[in-house]
Amino acid sequence: MLIKPAFSHTLTQCWYTRIHVPVLHRERGSDGFVTSICRYCERPIRSHGGKSWTLADGVDLDELAALSRTPYICVTSISDGMIIARYPIGDGDDEDTVRARLEAVIVEHGAREPASGLAVRVVGGGPKSFT
Repeated sequence: MLIKPAFSHTLTQCWYTRIHVPVLHRERGSDGFVTSICRYCERPIRSHGGKSWTLADGVDLDELAALSRTPYICVTSISDGMIIARYPIGDGDDEDTVRARLEAVIVEHGAREPASGLAVRVVGGGPKSFT
């Protein structure tokens, strides 16, 4: 007669949903990233703004985008990290023009609404950054 072992190998919630949830203890590094441990899979995770988390040992598309020389306004879904839209910023645009365009994109996508689930930010641009 075969006896089943007392344990089972199940997959964690974050494996199915791709949404990692940090434990209570979080640390902010010198590079601006927040690091923690996923409460489901217990792997190291990190986040740029504390909204969406990715595996610390994986490829981080946000970090690659931040290293881009071409700045653009990026609309991202917070729940799954999918990029909804990108709007390039011209080389001659000053901060006031970028802020006005950023505000227009926020209004266009309804990102200020609490239930929108969208994050709008400026990424890329090398040493020249817009806030």
